[in-house]
Amino acid sequence: MCTPWLFVGLGWLPISVGLSLALAIIVPYCIAVGLGHVSAGFPYISDTGTEPPESCIFGQLLNIASALAFATIYVRYKQVAEYYREVPEGVFKCNKAALVLGSLAALGMSLVANFQETNMIVFHVIGAMMCFGLGFIYGLLMSWISYKLSPQHCTVAMYRARLALSLVAMLCLVTTLLFGGLANSQWKGEDLRKWLPEDGGFGLHVASTVSEWIMAIAFLFYFFSYIKDFQKVELAAEVRRCQRLLNVTCDPNA
Repeated sequence: MCTPWLFVGLGWLPISVGLSLALAIIVPYCIAVGLGHVSAGFPYISDTGTEPPESCIFGQLLNIASALAFATIYVRYKQVAEYYREVPEGVFKCNKAALVLGSLAALGMSLVANFQETNMIVFHVIGAMMCFGLGFIYGLLMSWISYKLSPQHCTVAMYRARLALSLVAMLCLVTTLLFGGLANSQWKGEDLRKWLPEDGGFGLHVASTVSEWIMAIAFLFYFFSYIKDFQKVELAAEVRRCQRLLNVTCDPNA
């Protein structure tokens, strides 16, 4: 019997990251819109995970995605490290830097999940900047590594796709912050999560939120780009029984 394509090697790991991220975005959005907590016209992703019950689902799914993302980042680090003898030394150092930045980005995702913007906005913003800011830097580093690993371990089309996704994420981060700041300066409404055209700055607000959604989708597809690479990796566990030997001195007079 042939192994299904989905379960070849660790190909399921980046797939699970993408699916959990997609669910963390789509499910809370549907619930929040259905309950009237946000407007249907492109709210910020975090706005859809602020009020219960969608905030609970948003936090749980994003925590799962964060753990799976860290696992994916670590496996990719180990995979590149195995190619170290065949690539320049700079790739090895860049791979270590990517591991640190990627791990911090995954931690930022967890902060976004656990610190809602209406409760602890400072930690929420820090987490978002770690997730998206460090995330696109991680993407750029891994794109450069993919370039160095081509054509033996990465196709030209793949590293170009990763670079394009990283640049899209970087551009969207800039436009999200820029248009968001301009929109907030013109806003005169009552509820930021229900931004109406008559509240002022509506066009800038939509441009900011759409940029954030595109950025999230870019990260989602970046993880999907690891599927074929991870199908070359297998996970094995080795169990060893350790027995401590004690030297006991016997007293013959006892």
